[in-house]
Amino acid sequence: MKIEIYSDGSGTSSNKNGGYGWVLIIDGQKHSEGFGHIEFATNNDAELEAAIQGLVAVFKFITSNNITEHQITLISDSQIVLNWASGTNRFKQKEKIKRYEALRALMVKMNVKTQWVKGHSGNIYNNQCDKLANMGRKKQEIVEKKIEESNTSIGTSI
Repeated sequence: MKIEIYSDGSGTSSNKNGGYGWVLIIDGQKHSEGFGHIEFATNNDAELEAAIQGLVAVFKFITSNNITEHQITLISDSQIVLNWASGTNRFKQKEKIKRYEALRALMVKMNVKTQWVKGHSGNIYNNQCDKLANMGRKKQEIVEKKIEESNTSIGTSI
């Protein structure tokens, strides 16, 4: 099973709010998405949280569905977060080391690969993550829209 998790963060400075968003793609089809708000977050804080929350969603998906055969890729427009995720770059912010350790643990546990995508380049899932992250930063509420149930190769989706 091919699993892609797109993630993006939105923030400006540590004295302002941030947000994150993620989109989960299973075998080329959008499965789910999520976003959240972070008080006082830099853009890197928000990007890091987006990757963590996206990977948590992947972990929940594979464990709840007993999926053992999978190829997982974390896709982001943040090269610094991808380098943290892969262990290429050291993480130097001691006060936030637990978040970094959470990211690394998820990456190792699920054997996740990384892929960079240029931001604002027309990639629909990256664009959706950007939109979700901005909604989170602004504390906007999701406008629920009913999606017709359909059977997919991975089960029933709503």
